[in-house]
Amino acid sequence: MDTNRLSILIRKPIDTVFSFSLASENVPKWIESIRKEIPSERPVGLGTTLRNISIGNKSAWDEYEIVEFDPPKSFTLKHLNGDYFVKYTFSETPGGTEFEYLEWSESGLNNRLEMGALEKLKELLESSQ
Repeated sequence: MDTNRLSILIRKPIDTVFSFSLASENVPKWIESIRKEIPSERPVGLGTTLRNISIGNKSAWDEYEIVEFDPPKSFTLKHLNGDYFVKYTFSETPGGTEFEYLEWSESGLNNRLEMGALEKLKELLESSQ
């Protein structure tokens, strides 16, 4: 199994970090490879399908299902056409929220998320009122 684990401390309350990272309209703001994301329903929850399209892709949408949902502690996405998963975990600390991003796949990871994405998320959240 191939894994990629990243974490960062964000000086905001856990509910704020959880809500911001889950909101489809915010995903392109911090994951630069994503052009757009659309949920199958609002509010999102267990079983919601999220469709997104990459910056370099003009027509093929990727689809993910929320397969675990424990607000505001975690949520897990599964790619519907493969064995790729990503888990977002949030832990409240005295200094803010520890955010962990874990992606894994039995067949290997092609496009790993880099630490710059988490740094962008931190910047967006900490600069907002």
